[in-house]
Amino acid sequence: MRLKNMLPLGMVIVALAAVSFALAQAEDARAEDAHTKIVHTGAGLYAKYCAFCHGKQGEGFAADEANALANREFLRSATDDFIVQGIVKGRPGTPMSAWGKEYGGVLADDDVSRLLAFIRAWQVDESIEIGTETIEGDADKGAKTYKQLCASCHGSEGQGGMAVSVNNPVLHETASDGFLRYAIAKGRPGTPMPGFKRQLLAGDIDDLVVFLRTLKSDVEHGPISDDVDVSFSKDRLDNAVLNPDSPPAEFTPRAGRFVPADSIYAAMAAGESFIILDARPHNDYLQAHVEGAISVPFYEVDQAVDHLPSDRWIITYCVCPHAMSGKALDRLRDHGFEKTAILDEGFFEWTSRGYPVGHQ
Repeated sequence: MRLKNMLPLGMVIVALAAVSFALAQAEDARAEDAHTKIVHTGAGLYAKYCAFCHGKQGEGFAADEANALANREFLRSATDDFIVQGIVKGRPGTPMSAWGKEYGGVLADDDVSRLLAFIRAWQVDESIEIGTETIEGDADKGAKTYKQLCASCHGSEGQGGMAVSVNNPVLHETASDGFLRYAIAKGRPGTPMPGFKRQLLAGDIDDLVVFLRTLKSDVEHGPISDDVDVSFSKDRLDNAVLNPDSPPAEFTPRAGRFVPADSIYAAMAAGESFIILDARPHNDYLQAHVEGAISVPFYEVDQAVDHLPSDRWIITYCVCPHAMSGKALDRLRDHGFEKTAILDEGFFEWTSRGYPVGHQ
């Protein structure tokens, strides 16, 4: 006997299904909203720490050899781990700094995840499986192909130049042979990197991959010691002025911004008084820096200005050679520091000329 006011079983099932569907929709909406917030936060981090080298839209090459992160072939072939490790550990021996906190950078794990989500938002194609097997080939043949087709952009030793470095250890530790083979075959459309699939046989590409593995550099790139504090400290600015009791240096910047390394070294050798400011992340400074320089990463200039004199020239520098140093310069000028300029050729050129370098 059916009780009064009891709904038929079919109606109950339909109602429960509707409730379940509504709950699932609400859960999907919450998840989508949470992901949108993550991507939005990642966009802010990208704008602050990445865009001035990799481009506002991930187009790459805004500064030197920074790769195109939004490139469709890169995104569909790069794993999440590959991208994350590149952010955390950087590209030792190149302008790409390590940004993970354990490597002396400023980004926590959650920050890196947000950056990854933002970068993935550019992806329009499904990711592909490129394999993790070790490729076999003839390195000697690959060397000839590399010299003919690759060295003019990637450097004779893979050190980079007009294009990204292919010898840095983090790339070799995180890129599979399949990733390298795919990059050679498909290239990076929209960038100077062509695809060689039609120009080279499969065996030729394999030979090239095997040769690339011989280029891996031995640049040190381990995590920093637990007792190293990379957070800003005004104590770093003690003795900021070189030769404080000597006559002040005078510079005439090119285009109102750039001073050549030779002029800066000449002022240093003459014992003139000025400030050299390393605008790179503090972990880069700890590895090597212009002798006598102080460490004020470009994102910490606002914290440092109250502790710097404005009556001496301040020369900023980085590796790019104008991206980080340029941002530091602009912030100094925003705070009224007029005697400011950039070491035109950057830190790598400073070291290549044999000018004095300090180590922490």
